[in-house]
Amino acid sequence: MDRSFLLGIARRARGLTQVELAAISGTSQATLSQYERGLKSPSLKVASRILAAMGYEFTLRGHVDWVEHHPTGIVKFWAPSMLWAVEPPTCFATLKIPDEIRNTGMRSWNMRDRDERRGVYEQLIRRGLPQQMIRWMDGGLLVDLWDELDLPDSVRDAWAPAIRLATAPLELDGLRSIIFEDGFLAPRALIREYQSIPKPPPSPPRRQRRTRFDPRPLPPGDQIPRPGPPDDGAGGR
Repeated sequence: MDRSFLLGIARRARGLTQVELAAISGTSQATLSQYERGLKSPSLKVASRILAAMGYEFTLRGHVDWVEHHPTGIVKFWAPSMLWAVEPPTCFATLKIPDEIRNTGMRSWNMRDRDERRGVYEQLIRRGLPQQMIRWMDGGLLVDLWDELDLPDSVRDAWAPAIRLATAPLELDGLRSIIFEDGFLAPRALIREYQSIPKPPPSPPRRQRRTRFDPRPLPPGDQIPRPGPPDDGAGGR
């Protein structure tokens, strides 16, 4: 998508006018108007600054190529060149599709349940279209289920390159991410700010009650009542 038109889409999604966006992004309203009409094209640096003012940022999205296979003995199916990520909660949605493999009559699959998610992935890999798979199947969850899926050998062979690519050996420095921001570690998320929970105020010191046996001197005006003579019932006579 052209970065000029992307700015207009992001602005309308945030419910901002061009004047409001100009004020928070350090860009004139006239320039924003030219960007959105395609009369001028902002540099990547300028477009990134304007998007950041609205809470967005540029990101990368891989293009997945698909090949249709026509094996003998089973219906045709599609295989991708690489796997992809589907963010929650979409990857854990309840999907309504018919069971076309075992014909159990099941039409609602809760993908939060591992067994039902496995059933969905088998349906999509063997009978689904690319636009369905890329919408509902998460690459990481697929790798986790891969050895448990009931798939014909020809389907496994066609998907094998994408699985190998997704599970290639990779070593990352877990301590480095604490000190430096590394976009490779989380390509779809970035820490915007840190906000610490404020510490609760200290409790006021408890005042200890004094007793008549306390040897410390009494503060001025603080007298401990002393017991009077016992009342013998004579009325003081």
